[in-house]
Amino acid sequence: MAFRDNRRVFWTVLFILWLCVVWGHSMLPADLSSEESSWVVALVRPFFSLFGVTDGHVMTHVIRKGAHFTEYVILMLIGVKFVREWAQSKLGTWLSTVAIWVCVPMVDETIQRFTPGRAPRITDVCIDMAGGLLGMLISHAILKRAKPR
Repeated sequence: MAFRDNRRVFWTVLFILWLCVVWGHSMLPADLSSEESSWVVALVRPFFSLFGVTDGHVMTHVIRKGAHFTEYVILMLIGVKFVREWAQSKLGTWLSTVAIWVCVPMVDETIQRFTPGRAPRITDVCIDMAGGLLGMLISHAILKRAKPR
């Protein structure tokens, strides 16, 4: 029983920490968020150049939306395992996972409503949910493959 409790604690802490990362980015005022994006754009500018993309605004847009998507892939990779550790039934697992998938992006964008220079966007909720869906699909594939035969 102690091993299962340790796993529960591990996945719970990891999920909460990643949720803090996601929502923490939403709490960054626009100027700090832009600074963070600019640093990443400068880092990957040579990669964009390989594809003929030289417009800084386009690069920034792709980086920012890619960050949304990636944050949620990771969130749901962790979230699926977190839910599976606690859920008592398949229905409970499914409902809890869907609740995280839908509610976390909505709260994320609501946070931005109250952050200086930021604004909530329904397109970002859609990008977040698409990333979350990919994270869930990857988790399902990993967990299905890991089952003993």
